[in-house]
Amino acid sequence: MKKFYILFISVFLFVGCSKETESEEINNVELNFTQFDVTLSSGEKSIGVIDNDNKKISIPDVKDPLEITSVTYKYSDDVSIITPNPDTRIGQWGVTEKFRLHSGGDFEEYTVEITDYEEATYVNKATIAPLEKFGRVTKYHMLDLNHNAGTLGNISNAESAFGQGKGQAKMNGLRVPLYCGDAYGGHPAEGEVVESVYTTLLKSIENAKASYYGSEPFMIFVGLKVLTSDKAEYFPDWVTTDAPTVPNPVKYAQLIVDYVEFMHEHGHEVNYVAFDKEAARMDVTDFTIAVDTLRARTARLGYVVPQIVAPEFYKPLGESGSFNDLYNINGQDSYDVFGNHYYLNHHNETNHPDLKYEYELAQSDKHREAWATEAHWDALRCSSDYEKDREIWTSELAIGCMFDWTDLGLDLVSWWDYPLSGGNAPWNYITRAYTEALIGSQPIRMLDHDGEEVLSREKLHSRAYIRGNEVNVFFINTVSPCKTFLPPFYEEYPVGILDGFKIDGDISVTQWDDDDQPLGESFVIEPVEENQFLIDITTGSFTHISFRIKE
Repeated sequence: MKKFYILFISVFLFVGCSKETESEEINNVELNFTQFDVTLSSGEKSIGVIDNDNKKISIPDVKDPLEITSVTYKYSDDVSIITPNPDTRIGQWGVTEKFRLHSGGDFEEYTVEITDYEEATYVNKATIAPLEKFGRVTKYHMLDLNHNAGTLGNISNAESAFGQGKGQAKMNGLRVPLYCGDAYGGHPAEGEVVESVYTTLLKSIENAKASYYGSEPFMIFVGLKVLTSDKAEYFPDWVTTDAPTVPNPVKYAQLIVDYVEFMHEHGHEVNYVAFDKEAARMDVTDFTIAVDTLRARTARLGYVVPQIVAPEFYKPLGESGSFNDLYNINGQDSYDVFGNHYYLNHHNETNHPDLKYEYELAQSDKHREAWATEAHWDALRCSSDYEKDREIWTSELAIGCMFDWTDLGLDLVSWWDYPLSGGNAPWNYITRAYTEALIGSQPIRMLDHDGEEVLSREKLHSRAYIRGNEVNVFFINTVSPCKTFLPPFYEEYPVGILDGFKIDGDISVTQWDDDDQPLGESFVIEPVEENQFLIDITTGSFTHISFRIKE
């Protein structure tokens, strides 16, 4: 019995000692790194400094962990696996990373730290100064029915133009046609207006006023309809002089009085009148006679006396034009609003000084509102092989014209063929985006790396506008496809906000760079600093950026 007991105790002790020895062997496994080096995109290597006691690895001389392109590592023989695999972190490496060395159920966790990391800093290539306002607040947006009198025959179109809500144009009035020539037959004799000629127009006016939610008075602006190839048919015979393209000033004024009376009888007041459109048909003396006659006769009949918009020429003519002659005869009181046409082919170093001259002349005796009464986005082609109309590249000219206007100071814009909704080309969406951002806004100083001048081709063009605390920025980076020059791709282009302002929240971006994508690409970016953001300005693109600021 004693021998059995002794044997039992011996077996117990042997088994117990065996288990203790096995446990000690597991706890004594080595789970260490023996090498941890990285290679950078420059080809340089950084040798990791391994601290096995504290389970840390320091990677020196790396400014940006995203520059790591490969990693070389080794560990002790007892390690069976490492998680995560360091190779999977390439391209998303952080300032600190954690890796575990495993053996069976045991593991050791190492912290790998980029010790010389420096946060990226970007020197501004463009700056926006919210306190440096210039120009004017563009208050009004007018729909041009001279282009198509039936545009608002559908009430839904009228709602899009004059209603309330997101995406609606919220217009303030109409530019309406005067059908006075033999080509239209609206005014065959003095005191006579043919109602059937104006049926379509009257319906559009009624729908517009029924949909109008603006706080300002509804405006009606009359312009001569001249879209006929025969210039002799611009005016009816009873109005013309011996020269069939030149009206008698008193009779022409009476024709407009007849129009004012006709509209009044249908419940509409004419607020503004342009005597001319794209040609100086009357000399400046006759112009003053026509204006005086219109003012006197409408006042005597008890109608609203229309304000006169002038010169309304096809393009600004500067010192050589008859608008300058009007001042030479002291006839500047004969008009109230400076309005002129300024088309894509006038946005250049030759014609722009003429616009500036006439604008400043209009302000030389008193403050006058300035109207872009027929802004255009023409169908331009640089060769017979280029099929598409109004592509993105023409934004350099179409929106460039608007930059010219707002630099001087613009109160009202009226686009010829404004796209109220939809469309299958980028110009439809760009026109709306720009105009909706413009109304109620004022330009603020913005400098990009090419400066502020926008008349030269093959440069980056930019402008910024402020409305309350909302800032809208536009970049034009396009060139005609018939030129060999390709606009650069500005990757991570840094834009800074000056005057102590900060960006409040995220930044909305819409960018057009493909004619097959008329809506453009919309996305949101975050500021990299409280007063700085980065934007990729792609080759051949138009970019709209919108954000809010705070002090």
